[in-house]
Amino acid sequence: MSIHKSAPGSVKPRLYHAPSSYFSMIARLALTEAGIDHEQVFVDILFRGSQQLPAYARLNPYMTVPTLVLPGRILDQSRDILNVALSGPEREHSAEITSWIDLHYSYPIEELTFGGFLARHAVARAIIPAKIAATRRRLLRLAATHPDLAEVYKGRAAVFAKRESTFDPKLAVDLAKTRREEAIGLLDRLECQLADRRDVMVPPNYSTADVVWTVFLARMAFAGMEEEIAGRPALMRYWQAMKARPSFAAADIWTRLHVGRLIRDILHG
Repeated sequence: MSIHKSAPGSVKPRLYHAPSSYFSMIARLALTEAGIDHEQVFVDILFRGSQQLPAYARLNPYMTVPTLVLPGRILDQSRDILNVALSGPEREHSAEITSWIDLHYSYPIEELTFGGFLARHAVARAIIPAKIAATRRRLLRLAATHPDLAEVYKGRAAVFAKRESTFDPKLAVDLAKTRREEAIGLLDRLECQLADRRDVMVPPNYSTADVVWTVFLARMAFAGMEEEIAGRPALMRYWQAMKARPSFAAADIWTRLHVGRLIRDILHG
């Protein structure tokens, strides 16, 4: 089922998101490419942890962003938003497109980002694990004070318990190295796919595969790996073309950290 463009006077889809969030960017880019007018609601996932508050947990039991609220249903996964936004007869989801989407979602992008921070910055090795542990404890407190959501909160606390192990500072260097090598392998696969100078990932049309890999390349730039893109001519040509699409700026795709923007959104969110 597709998301219909809003008619005058109708209730717009409401997207709960965080500007720098990787999966929020996928949702924003998909909705923008589809021309779907929607309301955006900022969620402070960094400082207030607003995604863990009961009102949001009732919308999205995973307590993640993005969440898209539609009349009569809620989409709480970026892949669902992606597929529903860019659906229709003119956007067939071929087996090849699906395989590229599967490959994208199989890569643990946050382990590249946070693993890199931990490996490079001593301050991060102190702050990030402490923040993860504090979040786990907060979720367990919320489970105790909100019995109707207790199982949801306990399930999310278990996710953060696993993250405590994943982002152990003693393992940070090896984690960052492994995820960087895997990311470079993905860039090599993209270079091969684009070597025939095709305009989109899977011709003839721009598709969900272009959405996710555009955001992936943006995160590579964010993580300081843009030289790896520049060193692959076909990929660099594609990257420049994707950045030039009006949707890239309209969807607010981040290729670097905007500290001022984060502070402004937190103060006015």
